[in-house]
Amino acid sequence: MKKGLYIYCIIDTPEQKNFKFMGIHGTEISIITFKDISAVVNKIPMHNFDRFNREELNSYITAHQKVNEEVMKYCDVVPMAFGMMAPDTPSVLYILEQAYFQFKIALQKIRGKTEFVMQARWDQEGLLKDLAKTSEEIQKLRQQLSCKPGDMLEESIKWELGKIIQKEAEIRKKKYIKEIYALLKNISLDVTENKLIENDMLANFSLLIEKAGEPELDKKMQDLGRKYEGKLRFKYIGPMPPYSFVNINLSLGNFELINKARELLGLGEQASFEEIKKAYYALAHQYHPDKSQANQKKAQEQMKKIIQAYSILESYCQSCNELLGQKSQKYSFKKEDVENSLIIK
Repeated sequence: MKKGLYIYCIIDTPEQKNFKFMGIHGTEISIITFKDISAVVNKIPMHNFDRFNREELNSYITAHQKVNEEVMKYCDVVPMAFGMMAPDTPSVLYILEQAYFQFKIALQKIRGKTEFVMQARWDQEGLLKDLAKTSEEIQKLRQQLSCKPGDMLEESIKWELGKIIQKEAEIRKKKYIKEIYALLKNISLDVTENKLIENDMLANFSLLIEKAGEPELDKKMQDLGRKYEGKLRFKYIGPMPPYSFVNINLSLGNFELINKARELLGLGEQASFEEIKKAYYALAHQYHPDKSQANQKKAQEQMKKIIQAYSILESYCQSCNELLGQKSQKYSFKKEDVENSLIIK
């Protein structure tokens, strides 16, 4: 079978270029470098992973995750999606060049940080007991039910009771999620909400935290356990590479990325770094969530886009400075100039 290169993650090019662990199929890990970033790869047969059964697929996914976790012990990693392969070294270099600024921004975002997953589950029996104690409406219906066993109204009362319990449980759920999210937001740099994967799961969050913040996270999780004892059960998993906080679009080239960032900040085809900062601060002031109480979620999303756009242009300016060997007075955002900024000196 023809062999190719399996890509695990992207890293800042390390001084130590030999890793002491093996990848999929027990083959040696190596790196391929473009400018100041590198892809962590190993040579394996060109697989179509969709053809594997669940057990085989899980073994490959586990190997993929283990390599990224091992690399993370030495440096920050931008993990790639499972199953990404390239036929040869030139193809890997092409990927690194085409998405160079995306990789640089992602590395900047996750530098010194790690991901944890926090899951909260209902204690359903405890919830029902608590609702029975605290809801006068539920207490009243249960009393009616106990007084009229076999009565023709029994089914109607049961239906009404179930409806109210469901409604109260939903209210309680939203309250718990809001409280938990507020606490996690306070100790995290970023939080994403994941799909619920089991019936008793109330919340499934991914957290981006500083690597040094793990002891504080552990303390907060213990505090949560005590606060919701008998109501909720908590579990957190990590540290792990920040899978939930990088979004590399390999179909988006460097010029398209930079042009979108320029347009979002309302800049022309040339700008000084001071003009870039001025445009960023003006938009950040306009869309700051504290100034938009009516629709904070929308403001937060727009603010993320503004921060991302500024980071992209800042990285582009740094690349231009490295190419020129000095700071430029004005930076061009024309396609040919963006592409020229990636020339390796």
